[in-house]
Amino acid sequence: MASIFTSSHFCATRIISILLVFIIQIVFITPALCQDSKIIVRLSGDINYPGDLSVFNETIKLKKVCFLGVDAKGKIDKDFLKLISTKGIPEGSYEVVAPFPSEKWPVDHFVKNGALRLKIIPDSGLSILNSSGKKGIAIHGHDFYPIIDGILKNKIMINFYNDQLFEGLKKIWGPLRISNWDMGRLADSWIKMNRVAIKWKVQVVKVIPQEIKSFCKPPVTKRTLD
Repeated sequence: MASIFTSSHFCATRIISILLVFIIQIVFITPALCQDSKIIVRLSGDINYPGDLSVFNETIKLKKVCFLGVDAKGKIDKDFLKLISTKGIPEGSYEVVAPFPSEKWPVDHFVKNGALRLKIIPDSGLSILNSSGKKGIAIHGHDFYPIIDGILKNKIMINFYNDQLFEGLKKIWGPLRISNWDMGRLADSWIKMNRVAIKWKVQVVKVIPQEIKSFCKPPVTKRTLD
């Protein structure tokens, strides 16, 4: 009889211990994972050096990814860069969101050669975005064609669809362009960071143009004498 009581007591104690460990993980460990999962977008209002992007959590840090200015080749929304140059920086809190159904985007989440969408939470910068019908900002690279390569085979149609995707993106979001190399770094880091379910804290802040120019300005290359 005592043996049965001891066994039952042991089992109950073990169950309680497991539950306590589970509760501790929820209360302490999970928030710790979320605590340092941040996206910081710094915008200068300078159309040549718009700003930078930093993405980091406890283990991975991707800092000071430069946005490209109006002189860069490829898909640049010059109107949006001019908007934040004249109307002001849409500062405030944002959240990571999936593409809206109306966009008819080929994938339902952020992937390489896609766009990272950051929707503004009602804040001081909302009026600036509302003035042009934007819901937030979108971080993108040079082209979107790799994500539609499996959908369309005709090269002409792929190029056309590629352009259409960008036009659709501009209607809802304020596009901010990064280089293809940086897009690869961002996408690779994003996959590693999101292996564990986390809640991103996103902030858009204002920064002086000189601070962005100090490290985003392309290096001057001088030709050697013949």
